[in-house]
Amino acid sequence: MRRALLMGAALALALSACGQQNTGGEENAPGEGDGEDDRYERDDDRTAEGDVQVLNFHGDENGFPDQRPEDYVATEFTTFSDMEWDEWHEDGARGEGEVLGTWCMDQGCQDDPYDVDVELADPVDVDGTPYFSTYTITDYGDMPEEQRQALDDADGGRLAVPSQTD
Repeated sequence: MRRALLMGAALALALSACGQQNTGGEENAPGEGDGEDDRYERDDDRTAEGDVQVLNFHGDENGFPDQRPEDYVATEFTTFSDMEWDEWHEDGARGEGEVLGTWCMDQGCQDDPYDVDVELADPVDVDGTPYFSTYTITDYGDMPEEQRQALDDADGGRLAVPSQTD
């Protein structure tokens, strides 16, 4: 029963992430288009061959390569939002923002995410493109110990990466 509940929560989280699109009524951030889905155009402008990526599921259930995402659906369990990246290089990335996920839904984190500092590391090569494969929370802010353990139990600090297409 618990597994079914977690799967339902993961589906709800994924669907809510898919529905968060700019409809043109909001002012666009610098470099964003006019509300149309310009993600792929933006990716071409922001990435260069060999730069480390993350596999981001925000608004795309298949995921897409991304760098320095503001909103980052990292796994079916964990989402980072309002991210500001201080560093992004071949060995790691460091940023701050908010985290929420299926592991904290019973605590209301969907409405009040936890402030965190996070580091991405351990790039793995997938078809010639490196992707960060792990994350570490370096500052949990006011996240209770019980929620820290739930986050660790949810995905163990592992990030989703694309499958090899050999």
